[in-house]
Amino acid sequence: MEQIEHQTSVIAVEAQALALSEADLSELATQEASVSGEGGEAPGLWLGTQSSTLTAIDRLKATIDEETDKLEARATVDFDGFSQRKNRGLLELTRAMRLMQDVKTDPRITPQLTQLRASLIRNQAALQIHLDAVREVSAIIAHSIQEVESDGTYSLTIAGKRK
Repeated sequence: MEQIEHQTSVIAVEAQALALSEADLSELATQEASVSGEGGEAPGLWLGTQSSTLTAIDRLKATIDEETDKLEARATVDFDGFSQRKNRGLLELTRAMRLMQDVKTDPRITPQLTQLRASLIRNQAALQIHLDAVREVSAIIAHSIQEVESDGTYSLTIAGKRK
């Protein structure tokens, strides 16, 4: 009985926070009950306790995907802006994860973290390609500057070519 009362109060608090209609609330309760299925665990044990974690994961994933999409489309990317947004997202996620250390894990978190990891791997690959291109262009520019400024006095000459 206590468990049902706890579930009802948690669902009511979450509904107020999200401003859901009663129809949406009953649908949410039904969905959450079907997710829990194993071991007779009540969704009230984790419902609402980790919504900030799920929100943080979603927000961070959206930021990372947006940056990756811009890199892949070769659009102008505000690296400082994305860096700040990713840092804030990581801070938010870290704080949310600390809050849930002693709480039973919500079964929705693992797939969300898996998707976040996939987004991070894709972002890392796009950033690596961009960084490699920047290095290559800077090496070409540095070499050109060196050739223009040099009069050849101190450079090595091999078979008539400067090195």
